[in-house]
Amino acid sequence: MKRNIIISISLVAVLLAMSCTERKEVKTAEPVSVVTSHTFRKAFNFIIISDWGWNGCRHQQEVADQMAKTADSIDAEFIVTCGDNFQINGVASIQDPLWMYSFENVYKGLSLQVDWYPVLGNHDYKGSTQAEIDYSKISRRWRLTDHYYTFAKKVNDSISARFIFLDTPPLVEEYHKRHEEYPDVVNQDTAKEIRWLKDVLANAKEQWILVFGHHPVYSASKKHGNTKEMIARVKPLLEKYHAQVYFCGHDHDLQHLHEKGSKVDYIVTGTGGDTRPNSSNDKSVFSGSEPAFSVVSMKGDSIRICFVGLKGNMIYRFGRIYK
Repeated sequence: MKRNIIISISLVAVLLAMSCTERKEVKTAEPVSVVTSHTFRKAFNFIIISDWGWNGCRHQQEVADQMAKTADSIDAEFIVTCGDNFQINGVASIQDPLWMYSFENVYKGLSLQVDWYPVLGNHDYKGSTQAEIDYSKISRRWRLTDHYYTFAKKVNDSISARFIFLDTPPLVEEYHKRHEEYPDVVNQDTAKEIRWLKDVLANAKEQWILVFGHHPVYSASKKHGNTKEMIARVKPLLEKYHAQVYFCGHDHDLQHLHEKGSKVDYIVTGTGGDTRPNSSNDKSVFSGSEPAFSVVSMKGDSIRICFVGLKGNMIYRFGRIYK
């Protein structure tokens, strides 16, 4: 019965989205510079997008089109998604038409036919999270093999990076109180996930440790803001085991936050489709809001992270050296 309701809701969402014509007016910041192949030459490059599942509407298609141009220009190795892959109620099955309307038919550029490494968001948990995992068995590029997972890749002959993908919705108490709305949350063992994360971080031998999830640790947004459970359970592990960057979405804006005395940078990149007003706090290094995605470029002992807008403009960029 519950799955039938989800299917019905998904179909309604598709029909509404197919007639979507509204576009928000967005004032784009003056470009810092334009992403070019020269800028990222001889680097290990990948793209991050979050909160993108809008059936091509709310700037999703425009962001996707620029992603394809940028991915081609920088020879992107893969794509990471930080959740809310399918608004508003996730997918009901691997046959759900939202796979075509929100993913396959939107990110159709040749340069985007690389591996996609997703995490699950709270809106994904309103549907079948298992369906998003099972889609990996029939898709050439969708690589969500489990609720949380990790792998390492070589940046060059001497430097490697550890990529860690978390399942954050079950860590948030709010969703457990609304189990009818988030049916798959109660089935997750959060203590097991935290033990797994600690073990992966403690045994990581790679020079770079990059962690991805849907919910922010820190966020200056007035919509969601900080996630107390992430601060209590995840942040101490990131700090103890020297992760350098935590990437997330959930808040539909662009943020770079840094806590005084910390070695972890916190990045919110939640404008893959919809946007909301941004705000700042005492941890804000940058705050903005426009349709965009992130480019991460690694060259040996350095990393550069850029927010890229609809015209291929760098909205913001920063870099750091491995220490």
